[in-house]
Order: sequence, then C-alpha cells, then structure tokens
Amino acid sequence: MFKLFYKHWFITCLVLITAQVNAQKSSNNNINNLMHTKGYATSVLGDIPHYTKTGNGLQSIILIPGLGFDASVFKDFIEANKTKYTIYAITIPGRGNTKAPPMPDTSISYGEQTWTNGVIQGILKLISKENIHKPVLAGHFTCGSQIALKFAIDYPDTISGVIILGGQAKFISIQSGKVIDYTLKDMIRGTDYFAKSWFKTKTEKEWNKGNYLPEIYSISKKTGKKLWKQVATVPVPVMVRYLCEFTASDIKSLLANVKCPVLILRAGFNSKILNNPANNYLKPQFIDTWENASSINTHIQIKDINNSGCFVWKDQPSETFKAVEHFVNSLNLTSTKGSDK
Repeated sequence: MFKLFYKHWFITCLVLITAQVNAQKSSNNNINNLMHTKGYATSVLGDIPHYTKTGNGLQSIILIPGLGFDASVFKDFIEANKTKYTIYAITIPGRGNTKAPPMPDTSISYGEQTWTNGVIQGILKLISKENIHKPVLAGHFTCGSQIALKFAIDYPDTISGVIILGGQAKFISIQSGKVIDYTLKDMIRGTDYFAKSWFKTKTEKEWNKGNYLPEIYSISKKTGKKLWKQVATVPVPVMVRYLCEFTASDIKSLLANVKCPVLILRAGFNSKILNNPANNYLKPQFIDTWENASSINTHIQIKDINNSGCFVWKDQPSETFKAVEHFVNSLNLTSTKGSDK
C-alpha cells in the first residue's frame, strides 16, 4: 500500500518520469543516479563556482537560476537592466560547465536539503566577498524560488527583498484529477523512498522524456525548445539530487517567517497550455500555491504575468521589468523613509 501510494504520487507529476515508462523494461540496474558517475570531479559544498557581475546601479540584484539552468539564461534580463542595477547572476553548482558538490551518503534524507543549503551558504559568501549591500534576491522557477525565500528566512538582515520569477511554492500532486497537498513529513518520506526505488536507475533518455515540457518554460516554441535543451545537458544524478531536495521541501509553510518585502511574479501561461491534460499540475502548483500568500504575510505581493511560461521575462519582458523596477523603487523609498526617522 505504501509503495503504491507514493509511486502514484510521483508518476502523476510530469516533472518526474511519466507513467507510460515501464520501469521493469526500461530501467538499467547498472545505473545509479544517486551517485556521481565514476571519475566525476566535484566542487566544494558551500561555494558558488561561477557568477557574472554586470552594471553599476546602486541597487544590487542576485539572480538565481531554476532547476537545470545556469547564469546564461539571464543574459537578456541583464542586458535590459544593466544601467539600473548591479546584477550578479550565479550558476548553481553542477549546471553549465560547473561541477556539483560531493553526493551525500544515501542514508542522508533529502529533507536535510544538503545541496540547497550549500547554495545558500555560497550566496552568503558571495555577498561578503563582493561587499554587496542589501541585495535583492531574484529566484527563478523550481529550486531558485525556494533558495531565495529560504535565504530571506535564514538571513533577513542581509537582503532588501525577494523577487520570485515564475516559480512555485511547493510540489503539489494530482491523483485522478484531485489536488493533493501533502504535509512536509510525507513529502520527505515519499521522496526518500522514491529516489531509491524509481529515480536511481532511470536512463538519460527516460529522464529527459519525463522532464518539464518546453511550453512550461516559454509560450514561444523556439524559446521553449532552446531552454529544454540546456536542461538536458545537466547530468541526471545532479538533476535527481536538486529535484528531490525540492520535492522534500515546503517553503509555503514558512512564508509567515519572511520579514522582507517579496514580489511574486506569477506565470499565467495560457489556456492552451493549462488545458493540456499533461499539464494538469501547472495551475495547482505554479499558480494556486501562491493564492493566499499575501494573507499569510503582508510583506508578500503577487503580480500575474499572463501569457508567459516560467521564464516570465522572456515572454513578457516589458511587463516583468516594469514590475521589478517598481518593486525595487519601493524598497529604496522605504529605506529612505526609515533613515529619516
């Protein structure tokens, strides 16, 4: 019963491997995605191996890419805003041409958030190294959103605010058309079980087949395919680790603890994408999980970016950048008023 319960939970989510894949036929017992491949050179946990710095504006923004992406996806964001802000775009270890940290022992729960916490520590070091005064953290998509908000909770005096770029608050399951919002305890237990019984032996082909569809990234087919291809270059063990740490987390339950201003730029997609049966998790996960965020915490404001995928600034650049500018200006206004007291 327990096995079937969690198996159904994860298969129903498109991010994970699709239900059409026959596990017994397609899995390769010689594959172990819970470990790095033999000879893989690792980075140091808690370091950010690569980042770019552009612009000379008074307000600094640190851009945190979502699951599978590196700093290069922010090139257009940076180009459009480099005269307004000083922009740091980080590459999370294991993405792009960087190496991931050592893989934690399989006895360590994904709920420990080992790699996620390592990224948070890396951002903290970056702020200290570059002497960045009260930056805004902009977290993108899956993982990037969680990192930005968790940083805000852990180090509230270090930053000015948080912007969420098309991300979701937590993993939501769909079972027989019914939305299931699991407790963190069950999320962790299910993730720890399923990593070993399901993700461990998935081939690269199987993993990519079950990944987010290109239309989730962008409503532009050309842009969506290009972004999908970048994700497909990341080693499967690295993707498994970051994804499992996401599904074993629940930042929504911690929103009341955020003490700085937060702007949620919520991807609205479009009716064609939302009505695709394969995307039945999109609205519950990327839209509805933020629905009462402003009621939970008055520091949080939500702006919908309609007709956009999770790369809101690529699909609706003008609307996105205006919202970012308005938010940043409001932070500076609040800071100025506070200094006058």
